[in-house]
Amino acid sequence: MFRNRQYLIFFFFIFLFLCLLSRLFFLQVVSFERFSDMAANQHNRVLKIEPRRGTIFDRFLEPLAINLEVPSVYSDPRFVKDKEEAARKLADILALDRQDLVEKLNRKNAFVWIKRKISRKEAEALEKEAIKGVFFTDESKRNYSSDGLASHVLGFVNIDNKGLEGLELFYDRELKGEPGWRHLVRDARRRTVLYDREESVPPKNGLNLVLTIDSVIQYITEQELKNMAEKHNASGACAVVMEPYSGRILAMASYPDYDLDDYSVTPKEVMKNSCLSSIFEPGSVFKVVTAGAVLNEGTVTMDEVFDCENGEWNVAGRVLHDYHAYGDLSFREVIVNSSNIGTVKAAMKLGEERLYDYIDLFGFGEETGIDLPGEVAGINRHPRTWSRSDITTIPIGQGIAVTPLQMASALSVIANGGRLMRPYIVDRIITLDGNVHRSFGPSVVREVLSEETCSKMKDMLRAVVKEGTGRRADSRLYETCGKTGTAQMVDPKGGYYPDKYYATFIGFAPKEDPEVVIVVSAKDPHPVYFGGSVAGPAFRKIAERSVQYLESNRQPDVDAEIGLTGR
Repeated sequence: MFRNRQYLIFFFFIFLFLCLLSRLFFLQVVSFERFSDMAANQHNRVLKIEPRRGTIFDRFLEPLAINLEVPSVYSDPRFVKDKEEAARKLADILALDRQDLVEKLNRKNAFVWIKRKISRKEAEALEKEAIKGVFFTDESKRNYSSDGLASHVLGFVNIDNKGLEGLELFYDRELKGEPGWRHLVRDARRRTVLYDREESVPPKNGLNLVLTIDSVIQYITEQELKNMAEKHNASGACAVVMEPYSGRILAMASYPDYDLDDYSVTPKEVMKNSCLSSIFEPGSVFKVVTAGAVLNEGTVTMDEVFDCENGEWNVAGRVLHDYHAYGDLSFREVIVNSSNIGTVKAAMKLGEERLYDYIDLFGFGEETGIDLPGEVAGINRHPRTWSRSDITTIPIGQGIAVTPLQMASALSVIANGGRLMRPYIVDRIITLDGNVHRSFGPSVVREVLSEETCSKMKDMLRAVVKEGTGRRADSRLYETCGKTGTAQMVDPKGGYYPDKYYATFIGFAPKEDPEVVIVVSAKDPHPVYFGGSVAGPAFRKIAERSVQYLESNRQPDVDAEIGLTGR
């Protein structure tokens, strides 16, 4: 009996040993890879390191968009004992929904975001509460100028620093950089015990943008645009300030602007950069294109006389009117007084095909190619699609749709002596240490007018301001040149609104060797709605303040470096 018990105990231990051996074989051989991966995951962690997003500077390296380190809040729910109480405190301090927080804190995850990129005030309040299982980490947050300067140009980024609008979107690849990786070794309790530098990859920070925008001129433009819009009850407005010889954009503004740090409450329509994303019928400002075409072709002369039919002319199945009744006017007087009838008669002498060719040469109906997202081409229909009456409307800026940026480019042709320049807004892309990664410069698209024609046009546009419809744009400081425009707004349902207008003024200053070309346009101003009365004074103030600033602050060594004097 005793020996039987010995055998039983012996075989029991043999069986137990075989079971342990089998289990060991299963763990060490059969499941080796699975448990090896589990161990590696437990003891090794790869942490993604976000790169620093590049800074956006104005042309004199004043920062317009920078990155700041701000606290973010996260939790390891396993260490939060009283989840209801923790959720209540977090909701009160961070203005979050308590039930959502309770749901987060009841997850089995080891990591949940509570709220990212909070204010310092919120962080200080949370630190005082010292909620167990709630932690802080630093993240990079985009910060813009407090006064919303150049909001429609800069655009904005989302919570993950990805560009969504404006330059932030267009140059997102250059600005965002490349993430890095940090290899951490942890113990059984997942506490970091070693930082393995050899197996870590540092992040590659984003590149910086240096714009052609001048912060001072941008501020002047935004200030005068706002003053004009508010004075005349305009629902919207925009302005472009451009160097005619280079195509550099010194300022680009839309009204109303918006807070880039709180863009989520802004309507999509307000975010639109109307200088290049909205089209409108330009009205009489478009007569500069018609006048340039007929003079360049020699179809008419400055002194050629046109019968303006005392303000009413039956032509091509419609009645064409002038705002004032005129009899005989020289072509110079036709433009100075903005006669529709005289302009159309000159265009008819040129012909539909040649007029269309010049409209095309001036760049209408195609994108300018500026380095900003959202640009539209406008509408420039070929004569084969024209109706019988289009020859009476297109020469005076009806039946054609343009952007304010296109008008600025077109007027620059006259201001610089005949060349269409490609507008651009980024001067160069630089590295963190200031080395140039990529640079941009003036680019001639094509020759449009002769210098002789441009000289004649300058004389006419000076007369518009001195003695014609643009007298409110005249300056005592500089010889300004320009053209007024008042155009009915198109009704999406068909036809035109009877009481809504675009009031526009385009011009440059000074007359000789112009520093700036400026386009100012107001949408639905009332009760006054004429371009000369609404936009003309705003043009004058922007021109005077900008030219004074440029002349008083010009530094030859700086100008030479960035190419301002290369005319």
